[in-house]
Amino acid sequence: MVIGEFGRSEALTSSSSKPGSGNQRDVEPQNLPNLHYAVKVPLLDGDDQDSKHHDAEEARKISAVPIHRRPDLLVPCADLVNSEWRRSQAARVHSLQKSCSEFPVCLVLLQGPRGTEERLLGHARLTRVVGHGSSLFVESVVVSKQERGKGYGRVLMEETELYAKRRGFRRLCLTTHDKQHFYAHLGYVLSTPVQSTGSVMALLPLGMLLRLSRAPNTEANPTKQTPTRMEDLEQPPPPPHFSGQPVVQTLTETPYRDARGVPIFWMHKDI
Repeated sequence: MVIGEFGRSEALTSSSSKPGSGNQRDVEPQNLPNLHYAVKVPLLDGDDQDSKHHDAEEARKISAVPIHRRPDLLVPCADLVNSEWRRSQAARVHSLQKSCSEFPVCLVLLQGPRGTEERLLGHARLTRVVGHGSSLFVESVVVSKQERGKGYGRVLMEETELYAKRRGFRRLCLTTHDKQHFYAHLGYVLSTPVQSTGSVMALLPLGMLLRLSRAPNTEANPTKQTPTRMEDLEQPPPPPHFSGQPVVQTLTETPYRDARGVPIFWMHKDI
């Protein structure tokens, strides 16, 4: 299941830090126990059966970790993301290598013990939100095509939320073209646009940023398009400028458009 492009195996370094404190957000959690998702196996009598039960649970464990803690997964993760948003493998690996504790953070969803039995299930990227110190933007959310329809999309989002919460953040924002009902089922609500701090967006002139996301009839010449392609930028569209007109957004209709003129929904969830 693809959610849209756009870890947590680690404790806060200071247990005395209050949730949401600024220093906490810049320190990646270290050593917190993973929330494991596992298929329960009936426990039979005998030590041998206990061992088999333990091994079966170990094989089913799922967790999300920052990819900068697993550089061995850079190429497989690049191929996973490229299966939905095509770029050269080298360019994608270079983008993933920017993951760090100070953001952006790329999370990979993994199942099973490290090694030949480990499976890469999904990926999500987190960036900061301009002007909202307690918010993060979720983008490039994708589940492996071979693993879709098994509930891993929900698990990936739950793990992403938990990672953000442990870092001291209190809200996740996102955009989607057609998965708004899925996100609503997870507790996300329709929202107003926000600006992420993605490196590419930070380099673009403000005027271009405003034109990349707009509501219908907000420009004098609606047929005039900016030559910049949002799918190449791999960033959510920035907040559009409205001329004081009310904006109506529902789960079936939205006034917002991406750079290609495709309807796009803005959502957020307080975690």
